[in-house]
Amino acid sequence: MRKIVIVEDEPELANNIAELVSLLGYQVAGIFNNFKSCLLFLNENPVDLVILDILLKGEETGIELGRTISNTYDTPIIFCSAYTDEQLLQQVKSIKHSGYIVKPFNRQILKTTIFLALNDKFVTPPSSGKDTLHVRDKGYLIPIEFKNILIAEADGLYTKIVTAKKNYLIRAILKNIEEQLPSNKFLRVHKSYLVNLDHISSFNSKGVKINDSIVPVRRGYFKSLKELFSN
Repeated sequence: MRKIVIVEDEPELANNIAELVSLLGYQVAGIFNNFKSCLLFLNENPVDLVILDILLKGEETGIELGRTISNTYDTPIIFCSAYTDEQLLQQVKSIKHSGYIVKPFNRQILKTTIFLALNDKFVTPPSSGKDTLHVRDKGYLIPIEFKNILIAEADGLYTKIVTAKKNYLIRAILKNIEEQLPSNKFLRVHKSYLVNLDHISSFNSKGVKINDSIVPVRRGYFKSLKELFSN
């Protein structure tokens, strides 16, 4: 059974969330109202998800706790708050998280957000000195070497990473993926496509062939592609 930690400074609301979590078929691993007690628990107990309020008891906020959890553990975070002001959302945006629930919320919203968080796939920046992307797939971190990535294709707020063996749909826009890949190996040939130059078998002004796939080429990008191969 998936284990979920709830961090909420209002006892009654914390108990209500815990009841909903249990009714949805998950185990409530712990309920905390402050930064320190939650981290002490996480240091000793692996969990699958943290539902985290922005306002907590003590000096540290949920933002600071979320950042610490994100930097220390591979544990999805769902932020929970009654506040939606832009300054707060900008702080949340800077932290890797899997959902943001606005209070008050109902069982269906909680159910959907938890499901997506536990089954989501996201990419984390590569470790320094390693030519890999780390993709979380079904709860496991999977390192994908840059050389094995054939195509990166935009799909709204997601990006499809195409390799010879498997495709991964990850929660990251193409622009963010492009920033993590080496510019001397990957080229944007269309607003929705990045391709690995080492895997191009042929191309013309309309398309690039990589393995059995044909990736469209946008007119403005063809010149850069042609110049690279000419050189």
